[in-house]
Amino acid sequence: MYGAEPVTGVSLPGEVVIINSFSKYFCMTGWRLGWVVLPAHTVRSFEKLAQHLFISAPSAAQHAAVEAFSPESLSILEQRRTEFARRRDFLLPALARAGLKVPAEPHGAFYIYADCGADSRAYCLDLLQEQGVAATPGIDFGGNETNHYVRFAYTRSMGDLEKAAEGILQFRS
Repeated sequence: MYGAEPVTGVSLPGEVVIINSFSKYFCMTGWRLGWVVLPAHTVRSFEKLAQHLFISAPSAAQHAAVEAFSPESLSILEQRRTEFARRRDFLLPALARAGLKVPAEPHGAFYIYADCGADSRAYCLDLLQEQGVAATPGIDFGGNETNHYVRFAYTRSMGDLEKAAEGILQFRS
């Protein structure tokens, strides 16, 4: 979350089920380790389902997940969160200057979904070929009128983002 305190799902009214992973926030993509928060009366049913899908996460992944909660790791993760907010704050106005509309400002994660006003697949291919800037067509994220949306990730360094923003601005101008 950027600019706001995160809210825990267990503070919400009613029964809440939360399924998440260590992949993104804890930088453990590929470890295939996750967690779940369930109402107490559903735990046994979930356990019966889960035991037929997997036996146990590898020990190394479990130890890594425990270490992810250490003060040192949490400090590093907070620095990363702050840096992602800085990159987002740079990229949002850069995309606007390039004529791309962002229908919803991201308050977390590390990508921006923007309306390119054209066929997103062709837009991404042409942007890559002409400017060397990679983006992902919105059609990769569903079928609800996503054909003119593009996803820009801001996972690269600020220098790379500045160069990409210049390329996006120069594209079709």
